[in-house]
This record gives sequence, structure tokens and C-alpha cells, in this order.
Amino acid sequence: MDDLIDNETLEHLAEAAHKVWMEGKIRDGWKLGPQTDKDAKVHNCLVPYDQLSDTDRESDRDFVRGIPRILEMAGLKIVKK
Repeated sequence: MDDLIDNETLEHLAEAAHKVWMEGKIRDGWKLGPQTDKDAKVHNCLVPYDQLSDTDRESDRDFVRGIPRILEMAGLKIVKK
């Protein structure tokens, strides 16, 4: 994907992916807390993207970087306009 999108686009997509993830967690009853606790449905990353640690933002970027492989397994691909 690195050859298909620039860093700015990657950052926008990572932020959007985090927002969708966060909305899903909240919809499922998760709450913000200092430490993640799956049993209590508490997660420390239920904050806006710009408030995440560098490590957590990189995790969202890695997710976005993996999308082309997921699409390829479905017989699809991303092409640059």
C-alpha cells in the first residue's frame, strides 16, 4: 500500500479506522478506562486518534497497511486513480 498512498492519506485512513473501531466498541457497551479489561469492557484507547500514543496510532496504520492483502484474498485490489 505504501506505493499507492502517501503518508498523509495513510494517516487519514488510520484515523478513520480508529473512529470506526471506537464507535463499534462504544456501541457494544465498552467504556474508557486507564487499563484495558476485556471482562469489564474497559479500554484505554477509547479516545480520539490524536490522543492515542504513538504505538497505538502505529497499530491503526498497520491495520490500514494490511487492507490490500485482505482485498487480494477476496480477488480485489486497490488501484491509484
